[in-house]
Amino acid sequence: MQVQDIMTRSFESISRDAAIRKAAEKMRDLDVGMLPADENGKIVGAITDRNITIRATANGSHPDNTSVNDVMTSEAFSCNDSDDLQQASRIMEEHQVRRLLVKNSQGDFIGVLALADLARHHELEHISAEILEEVSQPGAQTTAH
Repeated sequence: MQVQDIMTRSFESISRDAAIRKAAEKMRDLDVGMLPADENGKIVGAITDRNITIRATANGSHPDNTSVNDVMTSEAFSCNDSDDLQQASRIMEEHQVRRLLVKNSQGDFIGVLALADLARHHELEHISAEILEEVSQPGAQTTAH
C-alpha cells in the first residue's frame, strides 16, 4: 500500500509571520494538530500544537506578539505520495514525528500523512503501533508531529 492510498489530501498552511494565536485558532477550527508554515506560498516548516505549548506558552510568550516563525520547526519532514507505507513509517520513526507532509512527483506538497491515518486502517495496526512506540521514546524532539 502506498502513502497516496490513505493520506489526507487537503491541508491548509499558515504564514510564518502570523501570530501563534491565529495558528491555534486555525488548528482548532480545522481540528488538526499541525499546520505547514509558508512564506510566499512555499512551505518553510511546520507548527504544531506542541510547539505552541512547549516553546511559547510554557515560556510565557504572548500569543498575539509571538509569531509562528518564533516557535515553528523549520525542518518539516516529508515523504512522497508514491512511497510505500513502510518507507513513510521509517521516516516517522527515525525523526520521532507523528505527521509527514506529502509531496507529489513534481515536488509539490499535496497532503499530510498522520499516524492517525495509519491507525484508521486495521490492516496497518502493526505499523502504527511501531511508530507510536518510537515516537513516544523519552527525549523525542519537538518537531513537526
